[in-house]
Amino acid sequence: MPKLEITQSHKVTAAEAKQKLDGLSKELSEKYGLSSKWVSDTEAKVERTGATGVIKIEPTTVRVNLDLSFALSPIKSTVETKIQNELKKLFG
Repeated sequence: MPKLEITQSHKVTAAEAKQKLDGLSKELSEKYGLSSKWVSDTEAKVERTGATGVIKIEPTTVRVNLDLSFALSPIKSTVETKIQNELKKLFG
């Protein structure tokens, strides 16, 4: 399974980061069927058909780790670029 690890620095509190990520989560759910569920104040599990992973809010970074199915391998770089761009919009 292809793996993605994306990090984005931030300068907000964990609560502010979570609020921003909630807004992004709603958008991604509507566009791509990606669901997320917060399992703690700083970690969310994300999944959709062909992809699973976690989003972690750390003191100065947001880290996204995703495992993609082989079916999604051809679009790995596209997925990675889209996530990076969205995180930059939120925290850059």
